[in-house]
Amino acid sequence: MKKPMLLVMTLCFIFMLAACGSSEKTTSTGGKATNQDSGSLAAIKKKGVMDIGIEGAYPPFNYFDKSNKLIGFDVDIANEITKRMGVKPNYIATPWDTIIGGLQSKKYDIIISSMAITEERKQKVDFTDPYYHTGAQLFVNEDYSEIKDPKKDINGKKIGVAIGTTFEKKATELGATIVNYKSDLLTFQDLANKRVVGVITDKAVGSRMIKEKGFKVKAVGDMLYRDAAGITLNKHEEALKAEINKHLKDMMEDGTYEEISKKWFGEDIR
Repeated sequence: MKKPMLLVMTLCFIFMLAACGSSEKTTSTGGKATNQDSGSLAAIKKKGVMDIGIEGAYPPFNYFDKSNKLIGFDVDIANEITKRMGVKPNYIATPWDTIIGGLQSKKYDIIISSMAITEERKQKVDFTDPYYHTGAQLFVNEDYSEIKDPKKDINGKKIGVAIGTTFEKKATELGATIVNYKSDLLTFQDLANKRVVGVITDKAVGSRMIKEKGFKVKAVGDMLYRDAAGITLNKHEEALKAEINKHLKDMMEDGTYEEISKKWFGEDIR
C-alpha cells in the first residue's frame, strides 16, 4: 500500500508544478511579467483615476497659482493624457527629494514632474518616451560680472541648486561649492539676497522666474547641457508605459502638444 500511495502523491506534486509553470506569463521581450505589468493599468481604468506625483514648485512646468490651483505645462500634459485614457487625474504634491521614493512605495501610479531621464535614475525607475527637451542654465545677479564662462568660472563659487536634481550633479562636476534648496524659488530668493553668487536650473524655469517674480537676475553663457524629460513609472509597468506613450505620440501628431507647449513657452519644446 505504501508504494502506490507514494506514487500518487508524487504524480500530484508533479501536476501542481506543471500547473504553476504554465500560468507564468512572459513579456513581449521574453522576460517574466509581474502582476503589476498589466494589473496597474487595469486597476487605474477600473477605479477611473490615475494618481500622479508632482512637485508643484517648478514654474512654469508645475506650480500653485495665487488661488492655490495646480497649473503648468506638466499639468496640462497630464490632464490631456488622462482624458485620452478615460480617467481623471489625482495630483499628489510631493517634495522633490522624496518623489521617487513615493512612487516606489505606491503612493501614486506615475510621476509627471519634469524629471530628467538619467542612467542613475533608470536603475530605480522606468521612463516613457521623452515628452520634452530642455537644458541647464546658470543665472546670476545683474550686477555680478565675475563669471563669464560657467563651465570654467564657477569652480569654488557658491552656487544654489534644488536638491536631488541633475543641476546639482553638474555644479559638483564643475567644482562649485553647492548650496542645496528645496525649490527653485528658494534658490532665486537667496541669489537676490546675495547668499549665493549663482543658481543653476532649467533655462525656461529661470526665465519664467525672472519675469513673474521680478528678480534682477540674468542668464550667463550657453546652456551647460541638454536634458530629455520623461514621465516616470515603476519598473515592469510595460502596459501602462505603452498606453502613455501612445497618447503622447498622438498628441504630438494631432497638434495638441504644440498648442500646450506654445501656451507656456511660446514655442514647441518637444
